[in-house]
Amino acid sequence: MTVLYTNMASSVEAWLTSIESTLAASVRKIVGFDVEYDKLRGTSFNPKKAAVIQVCVGTEVLVYHICHADVRSEKLRDFLFGWRYTFAGFCTAEDRTVLGHSNLYIHNIKDVQAIWRDPDNTKRTQGLRDVAAAIIDPFYLKMKDGFGMTEHRMWANAPPLPPGHILYAGRDAYVTYEVYRRLDVFERGFFSLYKRPEKIRGRDW
Repeated sequence: MTVLYTNMASSVEAWLTSIESTLAASVRKIVGFDVEYDKLRGTSFNPKKAAVIQVCVGTEVLVYHICHADVRSEKLRDFLFGWRYTFAGFCTAEDRTVLGHSNLYIHNIKDVQAIWRDPDNTKRTQGLRDVAAAIIDPFYLKMKDGFGMTEHRMWANAPPLPPGHILYAGRDAYVTYEVYRRLDVFERGFFSLYKRPEKIRGRDW
């Protein structure tokens, strides 16, 4: 995983230009996406806004400290807007609302939490680490250890963010991307077999 942390719009736009070339050569055009908020609780007069935006394609991750951006990035707005790419997030309803408070809008986003859950996990609400541990590796059960409310209050702090925060943000986006990418492969693989006659596909699930 290679992480670019920045609050400069020019760096964001250079990164996006490179990633758009990668996506242009991709059939599925999947983008991992996450948002960290500037506060734990908001009000109607002082709503939550985006403090950090994370974008991931493959092993390349952008961690954009947008609440301290030098100037607004119109290229980021255009990148998120519309239906060119499939964005993968986790528990995305509030993310979309918070983005709106920052005058950013994302349309084609899939909520992994609404798509899949570990059938062997009895927790009523499964988090990203539960899903990642089941699909990628059990190591990810510990991916959020040591990161509590105190750390989450720091997203809007002046840059640079501590290395632990950058790692946490980058890993969240990467894991979301990789979970959705694998689910997409699994679904298309099962469907391609399901369409074949039983004798050809061999095993009938």
